[in-house]
Amino acid sequence: MRDLSTMVWKEIAEFIGNKRALRVFGIAVLIMGIIPTITARHTAIGAAAAIRALVEVLYVLFATLIVVANTAPDLVLHERVGRTLDYLLATRLPDSAIFLGKVIVSAATGYLAAMVAIALQLLVYAALVGHGWSWLYLAEPIGRILAFGITAALAVYVSVVGTFVALHVGDQRSAYLVTVLSIGVILAPLLLGWVQIQSTTSWFADAAMIFGAIAILLAAIGVLLFKREMLMLNLQE
Repeated sequence: MRDLSTMVWKEIAEFIGNKRALRVFGIAVLIMGIIPTITARHTAIGAAAAIRALVEVLYVLFATLIVVANTAPDLVLHERVGRTLDYLLATRLPDSAIFLGKVIVSAATGYLAAMVAIALQLLVYAALVGHGWSWLYLAEPIGRILAFGITAALAVYVSVVGTFVALHVGDQRSAYLVTVLSIGVILAPLLLGWVQIQSTTSWFADAAMIFGAIAILLAAIGVLLFKREMLMLNLQE
């Protein structure tokens, strides 16, 4: 646990010191927090209100995806470019601590971006409408599941994929593209019609738990596949 906490604090310092990562975080939060509220002055009712609420919460998921898909590979590639990854792999830190430290920080960063985007949406909406405070989609159970549950699972999933990809791909653009495209693996059952979305609280709750289990399982597989000996040989090539 001490080794993992050491890695987490190290990665937090790396993130704070990375201007590009901070810029992506800020831009993603601002865009995904403000754009959904542009039409806030126009009151929607019925189906239109439900659709707008869904769009607003999707922006929260996009904020998570954008931030994690950039941060996870960047935490690795920044060290690869600076040649500090070689020194990190040469330390006595366990393989699991090195891998999970990067995954935890990038996932937490994406989840934080989602929470800040939600807060910004609520504040901007209250300021524009002027009718007092409104919880928007958070007033409904499905909205809360998407905003807090699905977002957390998405952050972990993308973080694991982005970290693992960056350890084997040395190009930022390629790592980002592969990480984003990995979302298609999760969406494939929906796109192919194997699974039908049902607008019920229980369906979304089950989906969040299944997605979360998949993300945790993927993290465990990532730990098993993380072999510093192979990475050190790959970095020397």
